[in-house]
Amino acid sequence: MKKKIGIFDIDGTLVDAYDAITRNFNYALKSLGYPSVSIEQVKKAVGGGSKLLAAKFVRPEHIEEFLKIYNNNHTRFLKGRVRLMKGSEELLKFLTDRGLLLGVATNRSRSSVPPVLEELKIDKYFDIICTADDVANPKPDPSMILYIMDTLKAKKEESFYIGDMVIDFLTGKNAGVDTYILATGSSPRDELEEIKGINLFDNLCSLKDYLNTVI
Repeated sequence: MKKKIGIFDIDGTLVDAYDAITRNFNYALKSLGYPSVSIEQVKKAVGGGSKLLAAKFVRPEHIEEFLKIYNNNHTRFLKGRVRLMKGSEELLKFLTDRGLLLGVATNRSRSSVPPVLEELKIDKYFDIICTADDVANPKPDPSMILYIMDTLKAKKEESFYIGDMVIDFLTGKNAGVDTYILATGSSPRDELEEIKGINLFDNLCSLKDYLNTVI
């Protein structure tokens, strides 16, 4: 069946924002007297949303205060510290030129998504954004994808999801949609290769070549 919508994760999939995330994270840590962490530590820990990320480095009694500082300073660290993954805009343009509607499904907070998309000038491609703040349960629960499909009036077989982590593979599987995973983000390639039935791609360019044959 012809595809009608494509749904994207952001970090590690379309965007490399690890520098900005780490700087903001360390600003919040320092504000509460915690030691800083490396970009590699943050990269390995992201994916489950800011609350789960914070819980890996901050004591339980400080999480809410930490998140308030972290969420209030997203835009402060964006300029010059976020970039598109290679092939991002080419793929987005290709899909919209084919008439597909596009959505974002991310465990980021609602406040952090528009600034990133606007900074990189790709906000124009998306018809809907669904974040961890918009559903009862974040990924790998399928709620985000199901909500996007319902809003854009698309069936499961008319939809696909693109991400970069094991959690994304599980999200797409739980939602029952075609799922494509990129070896460009936080999950190590060898970990991804161990997943039975995974559709794994080196990058967005190779994924675009594949999609050109199936949509």
